[in-house]
Amino acid sequence: MRNFPTVLENISDLNFDQLQSLILLSKKFKNGDIPLGHIEMSTGESPIIATSFLETSTRTKHSFAIAIKRLGAMYIDFNAEASSLKKGESLEETLLTLSHQGVGMCIIRTSVSHQLAEFKANPPLKIINGGDGVNEHPTQALLDLFTILECKHGPKNKTIAIIGDCIHSRVGHSLCSLLPQFGMKVILCGPEEFLPKNIPNNIEVTNKLEEAILKSDILYLLRIQKERHQSKSLPSDEEYHQQYGINLEKLKRFSKLLPIYHPGPANIGVEISMEALKSPYYFGYEQVKNSIFMRMAIIKSMFHS
Repeated sequence: MRNFPTVLENISDLNFDQLQSLILLSKKFKNGDIPLGHIEMSTGESPIIATSFLETSTRTKHSFAIAIKRLGAMYIDFNAEASSLKKGESLEETLLTLSHQGVGMCIIRTSVSHQLAEFKANPPLKIINGGDGVNEHPTQALLDLFTILECKHGPKNKTIAIIGDCIHSRVGHSLCSLLPQFGMKVILCGPEEFLPKNIPNNIEVTNKLEEAILKSDILYLLRIQKERHQSKSLPSDEEYHQQYGINLEKLKRFSKLLPIYHPGPANIGVEISMEALKSPYYFGYEQVKNSIFMRMAIIKSMFHS
């Protein structure tokens, strides 16, 4: 793909043509239109790709690992806890070391927002943001968009309510950047302390759940990121579920049995009930399935730019 960024940090690093191309390529991978095990670098060699997750992950890390192996590349799980990063080595020095060992790409998750921006001017290797602090999670947003399209839930002329800890959600920030480009309206909903203060004019904000549900075509639920909150006065799990949690009884009361998305991990009895998660309205597992195809498309596009 022409001019694909060497460092994919934010949704804004991609232009609209590149976004559309990723969706088409993901569809081809999903349909089996492209044979597996064919990816190669300009040298003709199969690339070595590492994941380096400085925060815990299940879905994103394993999804990338499967995508890498399906593309026929060599996969390395770089264990930061057992690396020289624990001895004080900088992330840049670590990436330079990996590069000189033949690693061509690294998928990085970090607790530091915008940490990957420093590598854009002179990247030591190709980098994909696997989620940085409270900044962005671009690959999750892209696979969410792909799932919305695959499940025929929009996005054009549709409204999505992102409900929960919006201020700390990196995927929420990426979705606010991505979905309006495809004609989707975004509403952020949650308790006042969970909502960002500075938002674009095209994003609506409300602390009233009923209002968000009644205006929306899709619900996108977020967990409470208790580890990022300074305040000790967070609502209890029971209080949050009563006020902002989604269950089928609540949706039926509003006559809005809407599709429910969740990037995971889902906290049962907090942002979603077990009944709702096990219902045909829940599409979280479709997101998990489609994550592999979108991440295959991103990796392939980055090597073939």
